[in-house]
Amino acid sequence: MHVSVTVAVRSTDLCAGRVAQISYVGCYQDGDNSNRDLTALKGVSRLGLYTIDANIGIINNGDMSLEFCSDVCSLGGFPYFGVQFSEQCFCGTSYGLHGKLDDSKCDMQCAGNSLQTCGGFGTSSIFSLAYPKNNFYNLLKNSALTVETSKTSFWPAATPSVMHCLAKCSARADCQAAVFSKRLLACHLLAFAYPPASLTGPDWNLYQRG
Repeated sequence: MHVSVTVAVRSTDLCAGRVAQISYVGCYQDGDNSNRDLTALKGVSRLGLYTIDANIGIINNGDMSLEFCSDVCSLGGFPYFGVQFSEQCFCGTSYGLHGKLDDSKCDMQCAGNSLQTCGGFGTSSIFSLAYPKNNFYNLLKNSALTVETSKTSFWPAATPSVMHCLAKCSARADCQAAVFSKRLLACHLLAFAYPPASLTGPDWNLYQRG
């Protein structure tokens, strides 16, 4: 099946994550650190500009907002995110492990936007992320931003050209970006919008899914 791919060239290394539509799901109870509801970032210690507690999969930030958390979670293409205790962010592939609560239990303002609600003490405001079904890519040359994780974050793909490489990425829902080396004729599909450090440098160009 032929896949049409559009590549756009960017002049900056900063990425705000994939464009996604945010929808409120509800207020949900969370567990303790050994039994969290949203754990998709567990094992990830860095994702681009963001530092993560890999033992829990949590991001703490004094500028927390719905946009901040969705930007982080969209770098992994995750379908859900939760904000909690004003400044905490979690990403997930599912939610609701500990049950739904009345919205009044999520009553804390987001630290970075007082007009938004970011959960409560031990409770999460859960949102869903819907991504557009397009084949638009942003090209980042010589990006120094990487992912540090104990999880499998890339897969090699045999392709003769960058367009074939991006077509393979577009065919997978779990592919958020790809790196391609014209010199090596090598393609790797990425589970996150950034590659591991081993796939960076002048030989590699990074193509992030839009």
